[in-house]
Amino acid sequence: MMKRHAGFTLAEVLITLGIIGVVAAMTIPTLMSNTGKAEFKTAFKKVISTVNQAVTMSVAIDYLDFGDANTGTTNTESIFNIINKKMQIAKTESSATDDVSRMFGSTGGNNYTIFFADGMVLSYPQSAGKCTNWLYNKANCAGIVDVNGVKNPNKLSHCVWNAGEGTTSTTELDNSVTNTFCQENNAFISDQYSVRFKGQQLIPNGYAARYVLYEK
Repeated sequence: MMKRHAGFTLAEVLITLGIIGVVAAMTIPTLMSNTGKAEFKTAFKKVISTVNQAVTMSVAIDYLDFGDANTGTTNTESIFNIINKKMQIAKTESSATDDVSRMFGSTGGNNYTIFFADGMVLSYPQSAGKCTNWLYNKANCAGIVDVNGVKNPNKLSHCVWNAGEGTTSTTELDNSVTNTFCQENNAFISDQYSVRFKGQQLIPNGYAARYVLYEK
């Protein structure tokens, strides 16, 4: 008597592969998006930590922090020189070059933009200095970090604070954004974040930046 061998028919194999393909097509874009968000978040935390380490070293060696810093780049007591002396910088720009315009649009025109060796970028007003606290010189002490430099998407992260936690649901940086609460499924997390110089720290500025740095 001939022994029968169990197995799958060609039709069954093709149907199984088709189902796997459909599931992959549905899940891979979401997985890639979540991976990209995670990379952006990690990179933002890294640049905050790295700059703050540089300021700590500046205070220890030169007795100089963002609150003492003067405007400009040539001044030895400027924000630029605090960063330049303690970090690896690839290049700097003081006007809206092609790269800066592509990343930040019109905001690049009146800014100093620092390109770090690891690909991250920090852009801030030429008038930045004496950044002692949250309110003093508030407009001049804000900047933007792009965690992957000239690479796309070059978009500012944004969300509004969760009204359920007792704060108002208004946005700080993008008045066109409404009901985009700072929650994992709602917050728009990209490669750019608003930051602020304050005393001995570079701190997140805006709901999205604070959400990423301090998220629960």
